[in-house]
Amino acid sequence: MITVIETVCISGVTGMITTVETFVTPGLREFSIIGLAGASVKESKNRVCAAIKNCGFELPKGRITVNLAPSDIRKEGTGFDLAIAAGILSAGGQIDAEKLGGFALIGELSLDGLVKPVSGIFSMCAFAKKAGLTDVIIPADNLSEVICIDGLRIWPVGRLGELFMVLKREKRPLTGSLGDFSGEDGFTSISDIKGHKTAKRAIEIAASGRHNILMLGAVGSGKTMLAHSIRSILPPLCREDVYDVTSVYSLCGLLSNDNPVIRQPPFREVHTGITKTALIGGGRPVVPGEISLSHCGVLFLDEATEIDRAAVDSLRQPMDSGEVTVSRVGHIEKLPADFMLVCAMNPCRCGNLLEGPEKCTCTPKMISHTLEKISRPVLDRIDIHIPVRTPGYAEIRADKPERVEVIRERVRNIRELQREKIASKGFSGRTYSRLSGEELNAVVKTDPEAEALLMESAEYLSLSIRAFNKLKAIAGTIADMNGHGTVGKDDIAEAVQYRVIDRKLFGEGGAGADAA
Repeated sequence: MITVIETVCISGVTGMITTVETFVTPGLREFSIIGLAGASVKESKNRVCAAIKNCGFELPKGRITVNLAPSDIRKEGTGFDLAIAAGILSAGGQIDAEKLGGFALIGELSLDGLVKPVSGIFSMCAFAKKAGLTDVIIPADNLSEVICIDGLRIWPVGRLGELFMVLKREKRPLTGSLGDFSGEDGFTSISDIKGHKTAKRAIEIAASGRHNILMLGAVGSGKTMLAHSIRSILPPLCREDVYDVTSVYSLCGLLSNDNPVIRQPPFREVHTGITKTALIGGGRPVVPGEISLSHCGVLFLDEATEIDRAAVDSLRQPMDSGEVTVSRVGHIEKLPADFMLVCAMNPCRCGNLLEGPEKCTCTPKMISHTLEKISRPVLDRIDIHIPVRTPGYAEIRADKPERVEVIRERVRNIRELQREKIASKGFSGRTYSRLSGEELNAVVKTDPEAEALLMESAEYLSLSIRAFNKLKAIAGTIADMNGHGTVGKDDIAEAVQYRVIDRKLFGEGGAGADAA
């Protein structure tokens, strides 16, 4: 007799329906697991056998063969234990396999029969629902992670023997619901920052259009504080993004009972000693890197010139595509990586280049050596370059910042406006910064004077095609913020000032001018 039980495993950061087929034949007692099972999966036969015996059940006599289908994809993890145990009990006539039809069983077993939690449970359950399996049997300790998935019928179990209670409907399922969310506190508010009027305007533009931004300034000028304040003006994630981001964090084991769902855009600040693998992701099985943990949020590189240049250059492809491809022997994984890049760096070794010539003690060679640590291809992919100077006492006293709630609402409105404009043209992007040149031309319209200034500025700044499109996208976001239906000359002029530093510091053919 062959019994069939459904479970879900992780493939990359998403789930994959796996069929556990169990067949018992007469002969000497033997237990084998086939279907391209990894080491942790093959070890499950020892856990399963001990759990079955210690819960008072009997192992079927004869040869037990468990096949994990599809058999051409490698299986990793301990979440197969519960499904394998149910398959063996069904094959031995101790459980009615037909009553498990429509269920997905996920969980690790201890030797005494306890059902232990597994990593990535959110991804598995979300995919199970998407695949039509609305009933899932999971470890009770994982309940807080998946209770937010709308429309999912959850059957938490603490021991292997509780499967009988589920089949007899002695337990009642819990129905998931994402619920409402009002916001989070605990980070730097942009309303608490005095001065920096130009920088705060640039940050609002960057947040509204999800534009990448680079801030250059002296030590103590406020770059890091400004970067942290971006979190305060980002609107909460939409329902779809909540599922995507929480899936990544669930896989990495970064969720807790106190924080079972990621509802705010992530903000990841990396250490200057981060490796390329830690930034991009990799390993076996593939583990998401910082760029995937920043999906739908912000990746902050503080002291960007101190980070390994190869690691920073590895961001180029993800910044274009919104995902990262990790190739390993026998398989290729695509991980989500649609992030907003925020960089902060000193323009020279002493850091005072933008504070005034009399304050900078660096030679031209020292300045060049500092700036060339950021390559031209990466610089081209950063939409906004903004100098951050230390504000004077009079500027701080005179500044009366807006309430953060007002700014956040403006950012949310601009994002919704851009999403509607892009959708009306049949494109899949959400903001102008994620559109190709052809798509951008179809969505963002400029008047003749603005178009002439745009072309003149691009020639003067010696912009690449990519940087030209970035400039037009910034101008489109500024026009939306100014309430202009068409991009005007003033919108282009403001956008250009966020690219002047490109030529001013790096120069045409100067430091960092690598071939793309």
